[in-house]
Amino acid sequence: MKRITAALLAMVMAMVSLQGCYGKMALTRKVYQVNGEVGDKYLRSLVTWVFIIVPVYGIAALVDFVLFNTIEFWSGHNPVAQGEKDFQYSENGDTFKVHAQKSGETLRYTFNRYHGDTYLDTLTIDWNVKTGNSVAALREGDNVTQFQAMRGKGGVKVTSSAPAALNGGAQMTALYQ
Repeated sequence: MKRITAALLAMVMAMVSLQGCYGKMALTRKVYQVNGEVGDKYLRSLVTWVFIIVPVYGIAALVDFVLFNTIEFWSGHNPVAQGEKDFQYSENGDTFKVHAQKSGETLRYTFNRYHGDTYLDTLTIDWNVKTGNSVAALREGDNVTQFQAMRGKGGVKVTSSAPAALNGGAQMTALYQ
């Protein structure tokens, strides 16, 4: 009888504390993202099966639902998703899928640009909020152009290297005051 009473009490407490608790499921999404980053489709399929058989997805979903989404419900912040945000916007027929992530004093923005369903390029910006300096890389196919912005006494010095600059080509520098 004590076991039944304890089980009923636990269920009632869970129902009261978890009501309306539909959160970001950030831990489960991160596990899914790890699986999605496996390059080979056969290996990715194998990892998916392992994650299902070993119950990585199930445990992540349970921990998300019971712990992290409950914390998010009551506090408004999910500790796993804290510091990350995904959004998208469209302009002139192009769609930009943006991933923003904060780690310590660094903000990283990754912009993936599409025209319709066609992938065009990726721009990654790392910005140090303390120093104000930033580094960016624009990847268009196999070509990568790097940018660096450094704050100084006279303004902001921006250095850009075209793909040829990586092979000893020219480098452009500008000073913005």
